[in-house]
Amino acid sequence: MPNYHYASTRKGNRKFWTRQVQAYHLSGLSQKEFCQKNGLIYTSFGYWKRRLERSAKAEGIEFVEIDVAAVAENSAAITLSV
Repeated sequence: MPNYHYASTRKGNRKFWTRQVQAYHLSGLSQKEFCQKNGLIYTSFGYWKRRLERSAKAEGIEFVEIDVAAVAENSAAITLSV
């Protein structure tokens, strides 16, 4: 069942989708699997993912993939700054 608890404002919507895209990048799931698991509409997720990534790239911000399994093996700590 889709998650229709999107924010009613544009600013709130952007925050909601930013959190969803960040969670997707950390999940290790395909977009389709992530949307099904979290009750999101696949096409809406794809639209916001592209929009946010384009915006981030224009601002010089880039999403990077982190191999969580490798980090767990080495027991290293990671600090992320946003």
